[in-house]
Amino acid sequence: MVTKPVALWGFMGSGKTSVGKALAQKLGYEFVDTDELVAQRFGKPIPQIFAEEGEAAFRRMETQVLSELIQRQRIVLATGGGMPTVPENLAMLRLNALNFYLRVPVEVLYERLATAQDRPLLQGFSDRYFRIASLLAQRERFYTQAQFILSCGRKPPEQIAEQIFAWVRALDDGDDAVTVDLGARSYPVVIGDNLLERLERIFAAVPLSEPFAIIADESVAEPLGEKVQERLQRLGKAHLVTVPSGEGSKSVEQAIRLWQWLADLALPRNGTIVAVGGGVVGDLAGFVAATYMRGVAFVQIPTTLLAMVDSAIGGKTAIDLPQAKNLVGAFHQPRLVLCDLTTLATMPDRPFLAGLAEVVKYGVIADPALFTYLDEQAEWIVRRHPIALRVIIARSASVKASVVVADEREETGLRMVLNYGHTFGHALEAATGFSLLHGEAVAIGMTAEAYLAWRLGLCDREVLERQTEVLRKLELPTHLSQVPDAPPVALDTLMAAMGRDKKRRGTTLRFALPKRLGEVTITDAPVPETLLTEAWEFVFCQ
Repeated sequence: MVTKPVALWGFMGSGKTSVGKALAQKLGYEFVDTDELVAQRFGKPIPQIFAEEGEAAFRRMETQVLSELIQRQRIVLATGGGMPTVPENLAMLRLNALNFYLRVPVEVLYERLATAQDRPLLQGFSDRYFRIASLLAQRERFYTQAQFILSCGRKPPEQIAEQIFAWVRALDDGDDAVTVDLGARSYPVVIGDNLLERLERIFAAVPLSEPFAIIADESVAEPLGEKVQERLQRLGKAHLVTVPSGEGSKSVEQAIRLWQWLADLALPRNGTIVAVGGGVVGDLAGFVAATYMRGVAFVQIPTTLLAMVDSAIGGKTAIDLPQAKNLVGAFHQPRLVLCDLTTLATMPDRPFLAGLAEVVKYGVIADPALFTYLDEQAEWIVRRHPIALRVIIARSASVKASVVVADEREETGLRMVLNYGHTFGHALEAATGFSLLHGEAVAIGMTAEAYLAWRLGLCDREVLERQTEVLRKLELPTHLSQVPDAPPVALDTLMAAMGRDKKRRGTTLRFALPKRLGEVTITDAPVPETLLTEAWEFVFCQ
């Protein structure tokens, strides 16, 4: 159970105080309204503080109050509407509290605030609706950094408090979460230790309905699949089936087998499919969930690092055909992604390290702070320290979630940024008969593409050099000779494999290439074949 501060975020009028009081009563925790405490410190009401001292003075006192409260336990905080928009406050809250954004539509906020006289940031505006909408839009990017986003609308405070209470009861202080913010289809990615030991409470918090159909990779069915089944049987009926390990299970035959299994169980539309394993099982179970009875709820419980930071998030599900991978699929978002760090303890070194390539990718394309953390904490990451793993998985999930929200169904091209390292990487996988792990191919692919970006004048060589250094610290390959038992491959074979890349437009290959750490650009103009050859030679000969 969470004992660190539980903080409620949201716009003025979103109900933080009424929800907070109801929640504190249910938990038996202390309740503090930070606005009230700031007013007490000044000895005057907030409108008077703004009028006489100014907003800057109010914000300074707000930060001081938060720095004191954040150190306490068993406390519910109703934060001021602008508190999370201050970087220092945002950092304190994200690091030290379990945070819930109470999202309320503009029209409801306007109903509650239309005649309010105690809101200094709304005074003096002739069009109060527009003022609320514009101020909320400015703050939304801060509010959505809370671990959980709750769509509150006109729900009574007690109902919202009950929902938060379920999560506080289900989680521990060391857990973290990221919400993939897709409106009514939003879902949390929960990261922590020993989550499977609390599985029934977490499922109840979502909430998810029984009966549960658990599809597990046979390599983790004992004990992980069986543990999931045992915990979920506390909520109702839970059935377990296994699928063989390996890409071969992403097949029409396995999908048919699973559809028939679900039909034999008479799984209803309100039942829940649970995937336990790596990316193969997640893709397969997700596709089965998307198509059985035209779509049922499903949960991802990834047990590999690669699946935790990449394939389990985003709703892309698929099976393979003999002609190519992932040709038959659907976009079907999970209801929950559960990353139990203890499942990584028994992963063999090679696939664990390979999974780190996708984490490096996120640092290069969108998160320089994550890249720096990988550089500085590489030793602890390689040794699988739980705190280090929680940090990199949460930061990776945050980047992936932001891209998915911006381009869920790959319609705008924004999701293309996730392809960094993959145009070369996919070609390398195919040309070597998939003898490389995906992460190994991506690491080499990122090296080739960073080299290409430098040669095209898109970035300084320092980007390539820093990336190479971090990949090596994380024991990832930067050229083919570093991969155990990698077969020889001809350049023309690689070039032919690149020509079949799914992201191309006509015959033009498209790349997501770095401009600097944290920013990439998409190339639409043809890249000279001589530079592509040079980039391949770089990762073969360096």
